[in-house]
Amino acid sequence: MQQPSLKALTAIVDEIARSGNPEAMMSRIVQQLRALLSVDVCSLYLCTPDQQHLILAATEGLASEAVGHARLQLDEGLVGHIASSLSTLNLGDAPTDDRFVFIPETHEMPYHRFLGVPLLHLRKLVGVLVIQGRERVPFSQETEAFMITVASQLAGTLSSLQSRGDWYERKHASTGYRRLKGQKGAPGIGMGTLWPVRPHVSLDQIVEGTCSDPASESQALEDAIQAVADDLESSSSHLDQHLPADVHALFNVYQMMLHSPELHTECCEHINRGDSAAWSLRQTVDRMAEQFQSSEDPYLKARGEDIRNIGQRILNQLLSRDSISRTPPDTDLILAGELISIADLAEFPLQNIHGIVCTRGSTLSHTAIVANALGVPAVMGLENFEPEQHTHAQMIVDGHRGECVLNPPAPLLHEYRRMINEEQRFMQDLERLRDEPAVSRDGFRVCLLTNTGLLADATPGLQRGAEGVGLYRSEIPFMIHDGFPTEQEQYSLYAKVLQAYAPHPVSMRTLDIGGDKQLPYFDISETNPYLGWRGIRFSLDNAQLLITQIRAMLRANAEYGNLKLLVPMVSRIDEIQGFRRHVEKALSTLEREGVRVGMPPIGMMIEVPSAMLLLPRLAPYIDFVSIGSNDLTQYLLAVDRNNPRVASLFDHLHPAVLVALEQIHDQCEALGLPASLCGEMASDPAAVLLLLAMGYDCLSLSAYNIPRIKHLIRSVNRSELKPLLESTRLCQSETDVRALVQPLLEAAARRQAT
Repeated sequence: MQQPSLKALTAIVDEIARSGNPEAMMSRIVQQLRALLSVDVCSLYLCTPDQQHLILAATEGLASEAVGHARLQLDEGLVGHIASSLSTLNLGDAPTDDRFVFIPETHEMPYHRFLGVPLLHLRKLVGVLVIQGRERVPFSQETEAFMITVASQLAGTLSSLQSRGDWYERKHASTGYRRLKGQKGAPGIGMGTLWPVRPHVSLDQIVEGTCSDPASESQALEDAIQAVADDLESSSSHLDQHLPADVHALFNVYQMMLHSPELHTECCEHINRGDSAAWSLRQTVDRMAEQFQSSEDPYLKARGEDIRNIGQRILNQLLSRDSISRTPPDTDLILAGELISIADLAEFPLQNIHGIVCTRGSTLSHTAIVANALGVPAVMGLENFEPEQHTHAQMIVDGHRGECVLNPPAPLLHEYRRMINEEQRFMQDLERLRDEPAVSRDGFRVCLLTNTGLLADATPGLQRGAEGVGLYRSEIPFMIHDGFPTEQEQYSLYAKVLQAYAPHPVSMRTLDIGGDKQLPYFDISETNPYLGWRGIRFSLDNAQLLITQIRAMLRANAEYGNLKLLVPMVSRIDEIQGFRRHVEKALSTLEREGVRVGMPPIGMMIEVPSAMLLLPRLAPYIDFVSIGSNDLTQYLLAVDRNNPRVASLFDHLHPAVLVALEQIHDQCEALGLPASLCGEMASDPAAVLLLLAMGYDCLSLSAYNIPRIKHLIRSVNRSELKPLLESTRLCQSETDVRALVQPLLEAAARRQAT
């Protein structure tokens, strides 16, 4: 047998990856491999979503009627042996093997030689790939090596299909019941009729076009932009009674993007070169959005979605098509689309919106922020789902799990209704805790702060009882300009944030830009951005930017007095020394200008392990510490949590992370440094119990989670948690830690219920 080339393998994988139909994808795999290897049979077995059985998903050579029906347990037959042992099996006469199991509907008795390889993705069994032939000799070592290579290439492509269960449910469920996994956008559970919010023509569908009258084309574009501006103004008024004032500021952000000189100028340049208005718009929006979306930071990446939302609305006007052209039913609605903007929501009665689903986007998109403010459950980034194919279908949106259920069966609907009623009662009970302190049953007081990045985030935190801001991200003004924002522009924004929370403290992180966080007007290209020119390194190397930002923050603080300066990504002593000198110089300069300012508290983020180890030598230069649990976990474990291949290894309850956090707390206590912790860890109930046991008395978390975490803290005795922490020191993995904490969480839940 002539061995296929790697080039042939690459061609197969690329073709299969482009296929959007599960059945076509699996059929193509077995067809291509059977022809490429010149074998009698090629078959693909996939695990059922519950990982209990292997189902014949596609075959070339066995009976086609067996597809979807031939079933094996994970340790049954030769295929089951491969699945259970996770090893390759190459036999010359399979039917004589003791492990062989005959499945009548497959008609496989004439085949003797057998080669099967497991499909593994991220340590999980996806299925088994098999080839068979009539000869009574094993397949060659070269063929075996090629099959192993094929399996390694195809496992990732097939994994999402296998885990979703599309291939199985289509054959065994006439109801169309499906579970769809996405990202948590806004917590809560909602159910209703699915209503697609999708433009007739998307910006991505616009192809290259020319114009013969640039003046007319430019005017058409300007008219479209003005129409969108008017529409946004109208939508803003419509939502005025329902959205908090600061969340309302999102409309101002949209208007600012809409009237960006960069957008107008670049579009007109394209039109003057002969491009059509629509094609000019797409090119300009693609380039502007790419500046954000090339960032590895999910918060900054989300800003690219807003640019594309604005571009889509301009296109809708340009083509005289409204993104919502049909009248929705007057019932409970689940709005679904590729990206749903704030203005889209204004087209519907708010009392009818019970859930939001976006096939793109992230937890940090504007849609998610507004959904949180409105209390509407949302799931973002729902891949491989076309809403327009399921108009009027019933859907459940589970924002707690980042999951949607399409056409749920009656028992599941009943259970979710019960959960919704229970959650409504629970949240109403939590309202009474808004102004109550987060104090354990035995008197341990915890300060709960919120994380924010836009002025629009301010109100949710205040409404849910935040005692200040533990982390204010200052990057956004730099990202939405076509040049570095002026001191006055920064001052205006910082003053509004400080005013919103005064007299509560606001920890403003200085510019965390560089490396993986690109500015549209300051390109940085690096091989390894996580270890590159970012955070305080970038700021110190661009001192004029740092000084401008410090001056703007200090000026804002002169009025309200609640500023705390926070320095990101500190890894060296001279970095914090240099930062402090810049603050002292800015204070002196402002005093000479007649601005009466004082030295605010200066803190540093512990995100890099070296900062933790140097803490005693850094202490003389700082007043407080904020632990960035996401980055610290990432650097300690050498795991990029945005990389799907290793994201499952990212867990802030890893024993090494817990050891580090204990050391940091004990050092801070000995040095007299107040320490807070921010990041996902502060919203994880299991982690919060351990942080209480360690002695952490200040946490910064998302606004929505504040009442729940406050309730948890008020339902436990810290004295009972200390023995738990001692026990975790013997744990070998995060799984062991969670198993240890679970009984205490259940006990706390019982106390909360009573």
